[in-house]
Formats: sequence, C-alpha cells, structure tokens
Amino acid sequence: MPRKSVKSQYTLTPLAAEVVRKLALIRKRKLIVAVSGGADSVALLHLLLEAGINNLVVAHFNHHLRGTHSRADAAFVKRLARRHSLPFELGSADVRKLSKEKQLSIETAAREARYTFLVSVAKHHRTRYLLLAHHADDQVETCLFNFLRGSGAAGLAGMKPHSERSIDGIALKLHRPLLEIRKQQLLNYLTERNLKHREDETNAIAETSRNKIRLKLLPHIEKLFGSSFQTAIIRSAHILAEEDEFLSGIAHPIAMSSELSVKLLQGLHPALRRRVLHLWLKRHGVEEVGFAEVKRLASLLEFDDRGKGTAKINLPCNQHARRKAGVIFIETS
Repeated sequence: MPRKSVKSQYTLTPLAAEVVRKLALIRKRKLIVAVSGGADSVALLHLLLEAGINNLVVAHFNHHLRGTHSRADAAFVKRLARRHSLPFELGSADVRKLSKEKQLSIETAAREARYTFLVSVAKHHRTRYLLLAHHADDQVETCLFNFLRGSGAAGLAGMKPHSERSIDGIALKLHRPLLEIRKQQLLNYLTERNLKHREDETNAIAETSRNKIRLKLLPHIEKLFGSSFQTAIIRSAHILAEEDEFLSGIAHPIAMSSELSVKLLQGLHPALRRRVLHLWLKRHGVEEVGFAEVKRLASLLEFDDRGKGTAKINLPCNQHARRKAGVIFIETS
C-alpha cells in the first residue's frame, strides 16, 4: 500500500517548519515516535508527516490504568499508523501491579515500563532515535514541579531538546522537537486540520502533583501575573540548561571513575562536588538521584574532631557506598 502524504494536502505550516529545523540532523534516520493518542503526540505525528518525514515507527504503550479507555487508545493509535502505512508497535504492562511489586510510585513504574518497551522497539527496528511530544507548557510544568521538589539547576533547567537515556545497555537518543511550541498552538493545528485525538479524562482530575500544578497552580499564577510568566520560566530554563551543561562538562571526567578520592572531593567547590556525586550515582545505576541521595553520599566526606565519620550509606537496589582508605566506592549486598 503506498504511503499517504499529509504534505501533499497542505502548505507547510510554521509548526511543521519548526519541526524540520529541530530534526534537521536526524530526519533521514529511522525515527520512533511515541504516540499516546492524545493531542500532543497526534499533532507531532501529523507535523512530521506534513514535513515529509516518513521514516517513522509509531510506538504505543498501554499502561492498563484506565480499563477500556486504555484499550481504545491503543486501537486508535493502531488505526492512525495504518492510515499512514507506518509500522506500529504495541507494548503493555500492568503498571499498578509493577508499582506494588517494586514499591514504586505509579508514575515511576509507568515510566520504567514504558522505556523498557521503547528500548525493545529500538532494538527490533535497529534505531536509537526516539521522538517525544513534550511541549512548552510541559516544560513550564516540569520546571515548577522540580522547583517544588527542591531540585538543583539540572531540575530547574527542565527537559532538554536532545538527551540520552540508557536502559539495559542501550542508549536511547531522545528528541523533543515541540519543546518551544505552546499547547494551544498544537490544539489549533489539530482543529484547523480536523484531526481527531483521544482525551485522557484523568488529566482533568487534580490528584497527582503534576495535575495539581497544571490545573490549579498555573492558572492561579497566570491570573495574578499574566501569561508572560511562562515565557520567563522557559527563558530561565534555557539559561540554567547552559550553565548545567557547563558544570556537567567539568564534573563528568571525575564522575567516570569507579572510585572517588575523598581528598579530591573535599577540595572541590560545593556546587561542583554535588554535581560529581550526582553523576557518579547515576553512572552506578541509581536512576532517581535527588538531593537526599547526594546529601547521604556527601556525608562520607564529613569527619569529627577525632577524624571519625560515616563510612557506609545505603543506596537503592541493594547497593551501598563505602569509604575506605581514602576512596569512596560502590558495593552490592
């Protein structure tokens, strides 16, 4: 069946032109597009097709969190892929069960299961490039969420347009071409094109932290300060992202060592030391590295007047960080 072309039906929109610009270096590669069926990912898929980017694999993951609605989402995305003659990959997992078994939050369990599936798609199609539909409103929400969690510069910088996520030895190259595009622009695009999408009714319930930010906090801030606050947050995220990249560049060579020198760490500026410890923990498979984990690791560098101090701390996944003979290293139970 010949592949249908969206581009032939319409003049290239500014949004599609922006997507082309963002993906200029990889547009000829095979690209996996994560499509939930919601407005954002459906808009991304059509913008890619409109821009003449057809070497796509549509991937959908069913979290089994919404019963028949979840199954209807999967069926919708499958039909969408078929309509454009694109390969379709479907994954699924009982996320609530995984959450209980691994003692993780629903959000963390869902993310782990989803990325495990996406890695399997990447292996099958021999590509490492994954496109995600996060947009500017998501960026604002993420920055505020991370601020309220007490994140450092890396968290306040929000999501990056290009990043990597390593799972089971596979480094997925994540691309977010819509990160500077507002949600309303995507909705307008879908309306103008008469393109259907699925609505996740749970997004309208202010229960999770992110939903509370999106549904209650952001509208209140906008009412008090006007919509320009979102532009200001995004601008700050850009600045912090550049500063974060600079600091990470200095910390990375130190953090790549299997062991860390206590004397070297004690001589570093606190900001650089935190970054080294953060990267070092991630290098050893501690995915959810936050302030608490870094602070516990830093406690191995503290001594009392008699030279005594903490020599061992617990880490996730039955791992421990230990200080001995002037170095810090990881050991597994």
